[in-house]
Amino acid sequence: MSLFLRTRLGVLILLLLPLPGVADPVSELPTEPIYLWAEKPLVEPDREHIKDQRLYAVDNPSITPFWPEKPNGTAIVIFPGGGYVRLAIDHEGYEIAKWFAERGVAAFVARYRMQEYGFPAPLLDGLRAVRLVRKNAADWGIDPAKIGVIGFSAGGHLAASIATRPAFTNMLNDPLGDISARPDFAVLGYPVIALYGPDAHAGSRKALLGENPDPKLLHDNSLQFQVTDKVPPVFMLHGVGDQAVKVTNSLAFFTEVQKHNKQSELHIYQTSIHGVGMIQGQGSISSWPLALEAWMRERGWLAP
Repeated sequence: MSLFLRTRLGVLILLLLPLPGVADPVSELPTEPIYLWAEKPLVEPDREHIKDQRLYAVDNPSITPFWPEKPNGTAIVIFPGGGYVRLAIDHEGYEIAKWFAERGVAAFVARYRMQEYGFPAPLLDGLRAVRLVRKNAADWGIDPAKIGVIGFSAGGHLAASIATRPAFTNMLNDPLGDISARPDFAVLGYPVIALYGPDAHAGSRKALLGENPDPKLLHDNSLQFQVTDKVPPVFMLHGVGDQAVKVTNSLAFFTEVQKHNKQSELHIYQTSIHGVGMIQGQGSISSWPLALEAWMRERGWLAP
């Protein structure tokens, strides 16, 4: 049996309190990973496995829920990074989810398909994850107008793709296709944005698009070119000396975002660290969760 099918989180089943404008939730909430494509048969054999604290070869994409004890109606879908090769599932996934749940936010850690499938599988998984949370908002005690995404590195590329390309589809007769996949806010940690040019992240490009991608695919997946007036509020963080993903990725994206959404923020830190997650003791960049918390409170996604 695969690691995925053996996973047991043992999250306590909670009774959610009614919220203004939010339907009463069901009394029992799902505690195990929820398949994104439940209408399709599972891929067998499932190749998913852990190596060096990273998750590889996702065949059956899912979201794993973390429920808050005192829910406030906000939800967030989390996309760990790893260059579309692997997922930093612990420090850019589960640890992030716990932080949000402690602040009243229902959090969902996404396992999404990567290099084994290539584009557009990760984007389709990300869009389906947002749609699935929104579809179940009433039953899960979530406000359907307070659903965000957060991603790190290549997971930041995926989160930014969802924020800028929510109407993307190459599927016919998607049973959730009529549900909006547009997130209400997006948080991007040291994100991959450019897939060509001097700022491109070559590893993510190869894993997502292959060795010799079509120029149109390169352009469409370089997300500074996909920002429109529909972009939601965005919070971004990056290290000025990041050698894995150049800070110019965030600068290029935020330059476009601020033209359309003045509720957005970009935080640049004096560090060369990449993949910090919420690790403490790494200088000023370790304080980014405090800045995010303040931004979310100001926007009404956390309690005052």
